[in-house]
Amino acid sequence: MTIDPPLAGHIDSKRMEQLFAPRSIALVGASDNSDWSRYTYNNLRAGEFSGEIYCVNPGRETVHGEKAYPSLKSLPGKVDLAYVLVGTDAVLPVMADAADAGVTNLVIIAAGFAEAGPDGQERQRRLTEFAREHGQLVFGPNNLGFINASANVMAFSQPIIWPFLKGGVSLLSQSGALGIFALEYFASRDVGLSCLLTMGNEAVVNVAHGMEFLVEDPSTHVIALFLESIRQPEEFRRLATRALELGKPVVACKIGRSKLGARAAAAHTGALVGDDTVIDAALRQLGVIRVDSLEDLIITAGVLDSYGVIRGNRVGVVTASGAMCGVVSDIAERDGIQLPDFSPQTVDTLRKEILPSFATPQNPLDLTGYTVIDREMAGKAQDLILADPNLDVVVLTSGLPQSQDGLSPLHDAAMRRIAESAKTAHAQVVLTAHLMTDYGAFARKYRADLGLPMMLPGVERGLPALARAIWWSEKLRAAGRSEAAAGSPAGPRPTADGTGSAAWSEWRAREHIAAAGVPVVPGQLAGSADAAVAAADRLGYPVVLKAVSASLLHKTNIGAVALDLADAEEVRSAFRRVTQAASARVPDLEGVLVAAMRRGGVEMIVGVVRDPLWGPVLAVGLGGIWVEVLQDSAQRLLPTSRTEIRAMLDELQASALLHGARGQEPADLMVLTDVIGRISDAAVSLGDRLSTLEVNPLRVAGPEVEALDVLVTWREPGRDDPAPRASEPAGRTM
Repeated sequence: MTIDPPLAGHIDSKRMEQLFAPRSIALVGASDNSDWSRYTYNNLRAGEFSGEIYCVNPGRETVHGEKAYPSLKSLPGKVDLAYVLVGTDAVLPVMADAADAGVTNLVIIAAGFAEAGPDGQERQRRLTEFAREHGQLVFGPNNLGFINASANVMAFSQPIIWPFLKGGVSLLSQSGALGIFALEYFASRDVGLSCLLTMGNEAVVNVAHGMEFLVEDPSTHVIALFLESIRQPEEFRRLATRALELGKPVVACKIGRSKLGARAAAAHTGALVGDDTVIDAALRQLGVIRVDSLEDLIITAGVLDSYGVIRGNRVGVVTASGAMCGVVSDIAERDGIQLPDFSPQTVDTLRKEILPSFATPQNPLDLTGYTVIDREMAGKAQDLILADPNLDVVVLTSGLPQSQDGLSPLHDAAMRRIAESAKTAHAQVVLTAHLMTDYGAFARKYRADLGLPMMLPGVERGLPALARAIWWSEKLRAAGRSEAAAGSPAGPRPTADGTGSAAWSEWRAREHIAAAGVPVVPGQLAGSADAAVAAADRLGYPVVLKAVSASLLHKTNIGAVALDLADAEEVRSAFRRVTQAASARVPDLEGVLVAAMRRGGVEMIVGVVRDPLWGPVLAVGLGGIWVEVLQDSAQRLLPTSRTEIRAMLDELQASALLHGARGQEPADLMVLTDVIGRISDAAVSLGDRLSTLEVNPLRVAGPEVEALDVLVTWREPGRDDPAPRASEPAGRTM
């Protein structure tokens, strides 16, 4: 990851490791009167940092019981990291002192920079410029520091809960305050933390740099992201792809859902592709799990860290509550968890040998209150179901003791039996409490001592987290067998539109997608009524007439379209009406398109819109008038694979229509997938100036797939190109 000169070298994971795993630290501005300084120093000591900690304060002889030094230059040895605790106005002088002392890694806590209006933005500009000139990595400003638990570097300026629960989840947060709240929630959910990076203003070190460090960090098993924005999507795409290659899950909570302005207003596709729908599509496509809350972020990351790759989607559930079975079934149906029937042998054994006569041997399984009478029943049922060949995962509802006094011999024996069974069971064992539960130090230690995986904190939060983990696991398996992202773009790559118009005429757009191999309804361009009749005679009646003009994008509302014309006289009359209606509106009428009239089938919309940040985005949905009414669509970033396009069709709420609902002929989904792929190739081949390429409708009738109407619009050169923030360094960022 290169930062343009004069910043020397590369900000790759090794360079970032020097920042986040220093062997010596100087606290610049250390003071006994500062909570920020006291917390940072105490956290480093409590975290058993093994290197030297120097306190720098020119006005004190000792700070935090340590000898104080007047400057970085006066230290007895070179330090790897300067942790800067001074006020805003003193930051640049400290950076200069660091440059003189050869210190190239700095954490800057002070606020009052880019977040503080024009004056602050100017201060941050000077900070970034100085860092570039002197090869300094600056983490911040306006942040709270970081935690790297595996390296015992707890360089965090806020209270930390001790004893600290280490694990494999690393949290990168664009909100420092939420990083504080997250620490407590990690502990209460029994989720171990590896790294916490609070990004601050990202003056030099930004989200991409932090994410690359975590992707390559061997102690980070799961990456959790709390994002306010994704500023460099190409870097995000690269790093998410790398994480999936490594089998490292990424879970993201992206806040700030909003819609873009009137982008691609001339096309229906623009209404289907807004800011948040593109982000949803991008994350899904990249194998990133998106959640909507900090709680779900931490719980889902914890499930993935504790359980790893989930073996499959066939889930069995064992509980002792009939009501809980209903709750579980509702959540499973909503979140896509399969609850298959137990095998006939399992059902027979449950009925004859284990369950009381009034219990029902079905999935989810209610053991009933008879477990109080028959103390062996629960264990026998669990062992049987864990061996069921129809299941990949078995969820057992239980709980952890919060104290020694609360641990009964019966409960202890049951948990120990589960721990032993989980080691050899055919199915993967997942544990969950019934209701949301906080786990204290005793519960966490009890679970760890038994070697049990994380206890999900209640079915309402836990099962959705399991569903997300299953989805990611399927995505990981699919990535290993998927085809290449996309082939070479089809069709010619045009030069800039010589007419300077904002769109192509339908005739020109038809020719382009046809050259890419997209089947287009037969049609001819006619410049006179006689030519229109001749064309209709060749095509066969009935036909459609449409005015053709680059300036006329939507024709129906002004009477520039005539449908279902049955003979030559109707064609002549319609030609006059259509040309008169169009000529009254536009000066560049090219003629009239005469096309075969089509009936029946399913009408779809397939469009490509250029997103200002992510680039071309493919949207597929139900076409015709339904695109505006239902807003039912699926999106993918381009280029994408035919496998992903096929998956898009199943994501549509209207997918049943393609499978032959209500007696309709089922669509040939392989043919449809290929045609959509060719449309997307045709769009990509048009280059960066393309705003929209839309086929609406795309008629699908069994094996027949045809484009009935095509729209191509262009954006003004330079428009919608994302401008980097003044505070961002050049080169790769995110």
